[in-house]
Amino acid sequence: MTENDATAIALLAHKVDSMNDTLRNLTDAVVRLALIEERQAQASLALERAFKTLEKLEARIAAIEQSDVLQKQTSNWVLSGVWAAAGLAVMFVAKKAGLI
Repeated sequence: MTENDATAIALLAHKVDSMNDTLRNLTDAVVRLALIEERQAQASLALERAFKTLEKLEARIAAIEQSDVLQKQTSNWVLSGVWAAAGLAVMFVAKKAGLI
């Protein structure tokens, strides 16, 4: 074996070691990318669940707002009836007392 052959083999061994280091780095990068992709998938699913919950809450709020309108209308009717009854009671008392 000549000195040139030994140098060539040493150079080849160095290049193989360098390629192995590069492959290790690429493997680490691919693993990290897979973890990031998994986390993004989980975040996407969580966001989808949040939007579904938000839609349900919006429907419930709309129903509550609709019933609130009916509640206010009913309250106004009852209040008007109470004032009318109070007015009639005052008129009745005034008539019995001889004020009218």
